[in-house]
Amino acid sequence: MVNFDFPGIILHDRLFSKEDLLTHAKQKVQEDIPGFEKKIYLFILEFLDDKDYILQNSSGTTGKQKEIKLPKRALIESAKLTTQVLGLKFGDKALLCLSVDYIAGKMMIIRSFVSGLNLFWEEPSSMPVLSRYGKIQFCAMVPLQVFNSFSNYEFFRNIDILLIGGSEMRSEIKATFRDVQNRTYETYGMSETASHIALRKISGQNPDKYFKVLPGIKIEKDARGCLVVHVPFLDEPVHTNDLVDIIDESQFLWLGRYDNIINSGGIKVKPEEIEASIAKVIDADFAIIGLPDEKLGQAIAIVIESDQQVNEAEIKELLKEILPSNLMPRRFLNIETLPRTSSYKVDRNSLQGLFAE
Repeated sequence: MVNFDFPGIILHDRLFSKEDLLTHAKQKVQEDIPGFEKKIYLFILEFLDDKDYILQNSSGTTGKQKEIKLPKRALIESAKLTTQVLGLKFGDKALLCLSVDYIAGKMMIIRSFVSGLNLFWEEPSSMPVLSRYGKIQFCAMVPLQVFNSFSNYEFFRNIDILLIGGSEMRSEIKATFRDVQNRTYETYGMSETASHIALRKISGQNPDKYFKVLPGIKIEKDARGCLVVHVPFLDEPVHTNDLVDIIDESQFLWLGRYDNIINSGGIKVKPEEIEASIAKVIDADFAIIGLPDEKLGQAIAIVIESDQQVNEAEIKELLKEILPSNLMPRRFLNIETLPRTSSYKVDRNSLQGLFAE
């Protein structure tokens, strides 16, 4: 059994000892309960078993997805670090609305164990229904869930601390949080770093410009300009494919993914930078990708989520005041639904495959 002292394990207002929780979880996985809930109890059993690690699919940030072993001691230290930085305390209500297939969902459970949070859960979906839970001290979501929930402004006022991560955040989502008087943070992290290692506050009138690493985390860049993370509770540094500007020893600016770079006529283009520039004028979900081009090697293309053919002339008119000519998309495409990964990120590889021919 994992070797550390729980201050108390509270699930849906019910306090458990470790032994009682093991019995309860074993019972629940035998019952006819929803699949997402069964996964929660199966992870609880895995976390409390005799092995000193869990198995987790990597994020893909450091290369192709693969199964990795994450030491439980690292997960516990990561959870302690987050709860200390955020000031979470015993009995605070935490809400899990993410899948425990991913490290973000698993860490909500571990943080609750480490700090004695009162953990509730809701079936993961792209638009979770959370109004039934009342005031929530701590919650984590992905950007798509936030975007789909923004019609209910009162919902966000009922969350004291909200973490948003898992994929890039569009600038208009961040801007909307200027009027939300809670503590909302964009997170940076991955499975390989045992969850997030940096936070950027986006709520209120004075949001952070840069990600700030958590205490004890060290950062540097490799020869490609990609972030290398040194985590004190991990044995090896984590080499990422994330292009960054390092501002100082504790702050960095995320620029985009090295493996998303488009080489168009010898110019290396970061699609994320173009997307950030034009998000204010495109009133729909979209993605910038590179498509094969005989002359340029790759041509910049914009794919807009719409069931109608896009008006190329109209979009060009909107973009010409924002983008230099060498970054202007050469192809204007539409798709009824953007392909997404199971963690709601736009699946750029699938998108490129659909249009490559």
